[in-house]
Amino acid sequence: MFINSKVARRKLLVPCILCVFGATYYLYFYSQQQPKDSIDDLLYRNTINNLTCHYVYSDDALPLYDARVFKPPKKSIFFHDTSCKGTLNSRQLCAIESAARAHPNREIYVFFSGPVSELEVLSDLAVLDDFSNVHVARIHITNYAADSPVEHLILNGILNKTKWGIENTSNVLRFLTLYRWSGVYLDTDVVVVKSFDSLPANWIAREDRRMLNAAALSLSDDEVGRYFATLFLEEIVMNYRPDIWTHNGPGAVTRVLTRECSVKDPILMTPDSCKGFTVLSPKFFYPIHYSVRDRYFIAGYSKKTSEAYVHHLWNRLTHHLSVPKNSFYYNLAKEYCPSVHNLYGDKFGM
Repeated sequence: MFINSKVARRKLLVPCILCVFGATYYLYFYSQQQPKDSIDDLLYRNTINNLTCHYVYSDDALPLYDARVFKPPKKSIFFHDTSCKGTLNSRQLCAIESAARAHPNREIYVFFSGPVSELEVLSDLAVLDDFSNVHVARIHITNYAADSPVEHLILNGILNKTKWGIENTSNVLRFLTLYRWSGVYLDTDVVVVKSFDSLPANWIAREDRRMLNAAALSLSDDEVGRYFATLFLEEIVMNYRPDIWTHNGPGAVTRVLTRECSVKDPILMTPDSCKGFTVLSPKFFYPIHYSVRDRYFIAGYSKKTSEAYVHHLWNRLTHHLSVPKNSFYYNLAKEYCPSVHNLYGDKFGM
């Protein structure tokens, strides 16, 4: 039946308009209620957060380093593994090898917060035996944090009460390590391509215009280094947040430098404006931003420059990606961690 009456058509049109309006409003309202993908959301996906190994004090095949007697040389480079995997994968081993090759005159320390079996020492970790300056050891975090400003965070189990336990423990330990002994801290998802010897004593790098990143950090034993080592650790103690990963790492160093520097824009921070502390450009340590991280895994792509000291692989966001032959990451590994690259071959990065 055809509707010829204008009145009848209008009667049908009004409900249709209301229906469309209602559906549009519902979809808009629903979308506004859904959580947006923040960097923390992206990082948390597929996280396994089991910290029971930190309180297991047996079955260690690694030497135990007691914080009360450990005395590393100046300018040492430190890595921390706070997962409970009890081993390192090829990407992590590459980071350590590349640091050792670039710094033959510096000692490299790799600290496990959980036990490591003899099987792992004789298999995956054995590739590091070729480097006399690499030392792999176990630390007990309760002993490691004793008599320090962050002791209560560990002894009271505060670091365990979060979905970011592994990451937050790493954040606390990196600042504690440099507070205790000075030196350089590096994350295990980097490739070191140039020696740090030409850099000033105390430095950090911006990851972009607004944010600093604590994946690479140097604090010396001079007055400037000691001052900022104390400030970074105090920031963790006073403003620790269990629910936001970036708050306790990049956020912590960004807040401290923003307070201490006479300029508040990170891109304008210089040693003169930051009490002798150096803030480096992203091109030196984060030449590829996390927003375009896939470029490391594209065959044929390259961004190799003479300016970079480190390439950061953004592992939490890229761990699921394969490493194709002739990709940028594949070629970096082939050149700067050849022992690990040769050992794993086509399985490197998996």
